[in-house]
Amino acid sequence: MSSYNIYGGTPKKTLDLLNSFKKDSALYVYSDGYKEFRSLFEQTGASIYEGNYGRNLFKHISALLRIIDSEGIYIVQTQFTMGEILGGIIKKLRPHIKLVVAFVGSSSPVGFKKYLISKVYDNVDAFVYISHYVKQEKIKSFSPLLKRFSKVIYNGTRKIEKSLSDNQSNMSHPALFDIAGLTDIKNIDILIDSIEILIKKGQIIHLYVAGDGPQKTQLLQKIETKQIGDYIHLLGYRTDTEVFLNDCDIFVHPCYVEGFGISVAEAMMAEKPMIVSDAGALPELVKNEKSGLVVDPFDANAWTEAILKLLEDKKMADEFGENAGIRAKNEFSIDRYVSNYRDFYTSLMEQK
Repeated sequence: MSSYNIYGGTPKKTLDLLNSFKKDSALYVYSDGYKEFRSLFEQTGASIYEGNYGRNLFKHISALLRIIDSEGIYIVQTQFTMGEILGGIIKKLRPHIKLVVAFVGSSSPVGFKKYLISKVYDNVDAFVYISHYVKQEKIKSFSPLLKRFSKVIYNGTRKIEKSLSDNQSNMSHPALFDIAGLTDIKNIDILIDSIEILIKKGQIIHLYVAGDGPQKTQLLQKIETKQIGDYIHLLGYRTDTEVFLNDCDIFVHPCYVEGFGISVAEAMMAEKPMIVSDAGALPELVKNEKSGLVVDPFDANAWTEAILKLLEDKKMADEFGENAGIRAKNEFSIDRYVSNYRDFYTSLMEQK
């Protein structure tokens, strides 16, 4: 794993697995980022190792071999290009291990790096995809994956309880809320366009976005140009998103390249009516007209109509929120996530 940052999807779900497997697991972290969260991983009972060797593959490999031998490791799971390369080399040197590559996003390398990774995949024993969308995208880039042993395992999350602290969201209502990095693919632009349309229609509504990123300045300029700064609130990076999530009226997520969408699963757990893009893995999570509305990610009018539809029909919005909660509990819970991995590892160990 690249760091201890529990606000990232991979460290968070790794922590969930370690909490389940405890002393039967070990973690190798190949950078020193976010060490303030290390204690959370240590508390699981797993063995925690660090290899702050930068791009020195020899030192990483030496450290990993010592861990595998001393801990009696049988399954090695990794993700991202750096981890995949390390795993591929380890598999060559310790062929008895079962090597698992987990795909946590839909992007794939190009050029020589793609060729190199394809050779690594030839020696991988099994693959995990976080959504059917990611599986389809990976197979488009690496067609041999179609015939390889694999499983789609959705990420898991917990129901976010109402904060016991004195923190208040101070939201103005009606309130839309999104948790997203301020990058192009998160598509916050479309929400700004939609808010402008709603304001011109005389519908007073507020949008709150928790997240930061390289597009922040551009988005602020757009908001200022449209003169709707009183209605759009870019909150920056927040650690108290549960306060806003519990207080908002509708959760919105217009991302057009989403490998899974953990914030969407969290909103579903909170039983929020939601509107998401008809793109990436989001339609796998939110069932249109049952647990939310799924719309064209680039059509501001479609977003406007969907927002008005939920605001004007509270009974429908409440029903969507209830259905979202049921689906999240059945499909995206931590228990379901860990159980799926246990079954997967058991099946893998039975493979000859």
